[in-house]
Amino acid sequence: MIIFDSFAHAYEGLYTDKAPVINAARSFVLRHDRKAKECVLCIHGYAGYPGELVSPAQALYDEGYDVFVPRLPGMGTSGRDFMNTTRFDWMIFITKIIERIKKDYNRINILAHSMGCLIAVISSFDDYIGKLVLAMPAFSIPSLDRDALRQALKTGRDFPVQWHSDPRYHLHYENAPCDDALLGKEYYSHMYPAQLLEMEALRCNAVRQFAFLEKPALVLASESDAVVSYSWIEQYPDVAEIRWIKDATHYVFYDINPRCEAEAISASIEFFRW
Repeated sequence: MIIFDSFAHAYEGLYTDKAPVINAARSFVLRHDRKAKECVLCIHGYAGYPGELVSPAQALYDEGYDVFVPRLPGMGTSGRDFMNTTRFDWMIFITKIIERIKKDYNRINILAHSMGCLIAVISSFDDYIGKLVLAMPAFSIPSLDRDALRQALKTGRDFPVQWHSDPRYHLHYENAPCDDALLGKEYYSHMYPAQLLEMEALRCNAVRQFAFLEKPALVLASESDAVVSYSWIEQYPDVAEIRWIKDATHYVFYDINPRCEAEAISASIEFFRW
């Protein structure tokens, strides 16, 4: 059963969201009556939300893990909140959660998606971190033009982005997809150059640290991913295991193709179990 948990302690000292949390974005925990020896911390991506990770979280819980799925500051509330956060809010938030839950488990594994993978890699040097599953990691983003973003930031203008809900995706959170339009209005319909530049700084840091990664890591990748590129993989042949998922989109954990979603979850479970 999903227990909604605000993770209030982790927000202390960071930016405080002003808008209420959208239902789909509520942080949640899946915890067994008899505490598991290991847990999995799930980290969502840029402008993402915990509801995107319901499917892998439930599968990992069924495998015997306790699972924590927190909401990064500024995400899942409003665009105004998002604009007031930085990469330091996102990173420190996850660090504080790791510090809290590592007291109760022998090991913390991490399953992350997209930008969440950058945070996962940077956080992985904590001794309590075990294995990493990095789903569609944002190590290379071809469409991200730093010079154009800096110029847009100078103008102070809001650049709208064409966005519409795509019913082909299989969202799994409670009452889905009722919150999709609201999330789209607040997040996906705007460019947010300052936040994209924050992610770019996070990406540069994570890419440098990935070369020195010593924890077992599985990268879930797809040649059909329209958001990130995988040209970097050849540079790190021995750092992580790569699992290519044919025809998967970037949003593999609620993919248009249920086979891709099932394959990604199965690969994650096998990797953690191994």
